[in-house]
Amino acid sequence: MIIDGKFYSYKCSDGHGYDNALQNCIESTCQYCIENTFLNANEKINKPIMMLGKIQSGKTRAFTGLIALAFDNSFDIIFILTKNSKALVRQTVSRMKQEFGPFISNRDVTVADIMKANSRISGYQLERKNIIVAKKEKNNINKLIDFIQNYSISENKKCLIIDDEADTTGIGYNKVKGADEFTLRTVSSKVNQMRGSLDGCVFVEVTATPYALYLQPEFDAENLLRPIKPLKTILVPHGIDYIGGDYYFISSKEANHPAALLFEAMSQEEGDLVGDQKRKGKKSKIDDRRSFKEEEILTRTDRLPTFKRGIINFIIGTITLRELYADDECYSYVIHTATQKDSHISLQSVTETFLLQIKERTKSSLPIIEELLKNSYFDIKKSIEAYGYVMPNYEIVQNFFYAYVDKGYYSIDVVNADQDVDSLLDELTGELNLRTPCSIFVGGQVLDRGVTIPNMIGFYYGRNPKNMQQDTVLQHSRMFGYRKKFLPVTRFYTTKRIHSNMEKITEIDLALREDIGEGKQGNGVYFITNQYQDKKYGTGAIKPCSPDKIRISDIIFLKPYSRLLPIGFMPIVKTEYLKISKNIEKILDNSDEYFSKTFNIDTTVELMEFVYKTIEQDDDSTRFVELNEFVTSLKYMLNGTQTVTIVVKRNKNNKKFRSTLRIEDSPAQGQQELKLAQELAVEKPIIILLAETGEDDSWAYRPFWWPILIAPKSVPNTIYAAKAASEKVSEI
Repeated sequence: MIIDGKFYSYKCSDGHGYDNALQNCIESTCQYCIENTFLNANEKINKPIMMLGKIQSGKTRAFTGLIALAFDNSFDIIFILTKNSKALVRQTVSRMKQEFGPFISNRDVTVADIMKANSRISGYQLERKNIIVAKKEKNNINKLIDFIQNYSISENKKCLIIDDEADTTGIGYNKVKGADEFTLRTVSSKVNQMRGSLDGCVFVEVTATPYALYLQPEFDAENLLRPIKPLKTILVPHGIDYIGGDYYFISSKEANHPAALLFEAMSQEEGDLVGDQKRKGKKSKIDDRRSFKEEEILTRTDRLPTFKRGIINFIIGTITLRELYADDECYSYVIHTATQKDSHISLQSVTETFLLQIKERTKSSLPIIEELLKNSYFDIKKSIEAYGYVMPNYEIVQNFFYAYVDKGYYSIDVVNADQDVDSLLDELTGELNLRTPCSIFVGGQVLDRGVTIPNMIGFYYGRNPKNMQQDTVLQHSRMFGYRKKFLPVTRFYTTKRIHSNMEKITEIDLALREDIGEGKQGNGVYFITNQYQDKKYGTGAIKPCSPDKIRISDIIFLKPYSRLLPIGFMPIVKTEYLKISKNIEKILDNSDEYFSKTFNIDTTVELMEFVYKTIEQDDDSTRFVELNEFVTSLKYMLNGTQTVTIVVKRNKNNKKFRSTLRIEDSPAQGQQELKLAQELAVEKPIIILLAETGEDDSWAYRPFWWPILIAPKSVPNTIYAAKAASEKVSEI
């Protein structure tokens, strides 16, 4: 592999600052591409390689380096597939023109959007290095296929396909109506067709959310479907100033860590008001005057308190940063709560009305505004000082605040498919253009995946589906990125439920990356594959429908000594409990207050079935590990072993809520039974079984049994999609 060619040497120069970690990432990826392009047909491995980065961490920079190194190693054409978004295509084209500017000027490289490329390409142009960008959309991919065929690209050129945001749009399957078969979705089929027309071309997947790709099925060698699951994953390093989920959701739990100040909770009531309705097609509450009257936004203190606080915090944060750094930078704030376009317009209007009412303040409204302003000032002041800065005096901030509002130093733009997104993009960078010191963007899906929102210091997030998709939620996290200098005034507003789920998502994501970094890929992740026997293709030839997304409620997260247990439930009535408990006692066959005993797996499962009958899940519980999940996880961690040790402790008296009103989720923490279980849980999982007296009104004075599954010390970090395996495979 040539690593001192003119393209890559330029990218590795001091001006671009590719450090050793990034160079290793780029060179490892390119080595795979070279090996699988220049080998003979029998030796080629027709499977993708993945470049796995983090949200807004520099993935584009990494694959730009790959392009440069590929050009130096005899690759001629790079096809970049982007998400189905005009904004992202424009941003990608702009970025490539920036990255390869000197080579474009020297006519060494051409960058083009396939839909804007000339219909006739000269031989001279084909002799140059070409970067062609296309949306993952039917007409775009069709034009790419025509280009490949018309100019015999497959026979005459060495090519790479870089699929940016590879886990979206370009994969997925539909079931054939009236048949037990599955077909690729339209765009997926077109991408597959394109790969087929470039037989032997290496397919590079770039993403921050790889779950759907890892869960793709394997295809038979004779199948016409090209493999989507990557054979190899290369981690894309991020810089030391990168702020991601580990900072927002892990560091924030450390005592006195300033990251804890980033999150501000909105009530579930507010989240329901600004978010999508659960019933499809039903008008959002924010659009329903029976639920909300826009003109009352300022005067009614019970109306959207966190929404109002967020807007004022944002303006004060902007003022503070401009004072701290003595600059004229503009800053951004994102409101992302709903998919419905009518709701975007409504939220834009509510924001405008709120700021207009501040501008037109009256004698009666001024005290309300002043109270909001002072609360926000001291809120921001707390984090400014936590990060070691000095907050400007209140009078200075107050004067600037009214000046910003009165003079209109803010803009409020809707960013969705119905708006002219191109008009909001910067001509040079393709990023969202900050037109004013305080730029507020209201929108939905257009704001995720790739579109860069510069200088973002506030995020009001209310997307609250019943089942959260892990990749979707992470891609919505536009507050991630190189924003370290903005942390003293950064705020993230969402409900406690969403925040709790995002914590869990972050833990899963970090564990996955840790396994990949340690070379455990394929062991630390439980891959789900769907096998379908078809008369035409034979056993193993697949027209599949594997889970293309991992929904958070379907996921079990396992790591050494992690605990799985039902949280958020009520005991059944005492008369029914006494009947069931007789069966439990018969199996245990020991009346000691504290003991351990080993059972075979069948008896253990029977015991857990009785135990689970003593409790009933709360309607609003999001952390209840169901019986099926409990048992499936137990069997997975046993890894074929047929016996289970159970530690029993009677006369426990845990309350449902701690003194802080937090729901109890560690009923055995610090107690002798937990210590013993961890001593025993070395190679095999252990079950702790607590006989709770329930002598508290939080349990309605009803006894129950509380099971806790302790993962063994030896268990690898594992994502286990138990429900997907049991429910979705059975559909095929």
